[in-house]
Amino acid sequence: MGKGETSSGLLAFIGLDLGLKQGSYEMEIFIDKVLGEREYIKKQISILAKEFPLKKLWVDEKFVTPPPEFKERIRREGKIIKVIYGITTEQWLGKGLFILPSSGEAMPNFGERRIFNNKPRSSHKGIDIKVPYGTPVKASNSGRIVLASDLYFAGKTVIIDHGMSVFTMYCHFSKIRVKRGKLVKKGEIIGEIGATGRVTGPHLHWGVKVSGISVDPLSLLSLVFE
Repeated sequence: MGKGETSSGLLAFIGLDLGLKQGSYEMEIFIDKVLGEREYIKKQISILAKEFPLKKLWVDEKFVTPPPEFKERIRREGKIIKVIYGITTEQWLGKGLFILPSSGEAMPNFGERRIFNNKPRSSHKGIDIKVPYGTPVKASNSGRIVLASDLYFAGKTVIIDHGMSVFTMYCHFSKIRVKRGKLVKKGEIIGEIGATGRVTGPHLHWGVKVSGISVDPLSLLSLVFE
């Protein structure tokens, strides 16, 4: 078989949380069949430990310790994002392989442990693509725009629902060029590189969620979904 190919049958994939500890885990699989029957499969899987690098960054202090007047906005935006990632679109909307959303150097910094202004914060749940200000950003696969908004930490942000609980997130735009509800095709321009939100300079943050779990976006590039 070639790269990204599988033998005939059913194909599924799951995301593993960054905080998952090394060890053996029991995985339960339920398969609903056409005639209403359900197949049950139980497997043991082994998770290996991975040490992620540490990076220190310096940003505007308001993005490390937000002033009180922004706390309600941050809470509201967090709630909206949580609702979005709970959406279940049963139909697969993607077309073929995922692609990088922009030209430039894709940094393999998923999971990087980050310290902002000498204060530990959450791990990096995506990758950064270093490109000049104003560079076009493309949809990495076809899907529906479920968010196109300016967020406190992520800046001007677009989220695409590709169906089957797979979402891609694009952050720190200077300009958003799509609206919520729009169906976009793979490669369609959705925005332009910027430096909005918590950043040290112009770049694209590209994130992927699978059933609510953040996964390394680079791991999607060789997977065939059709």
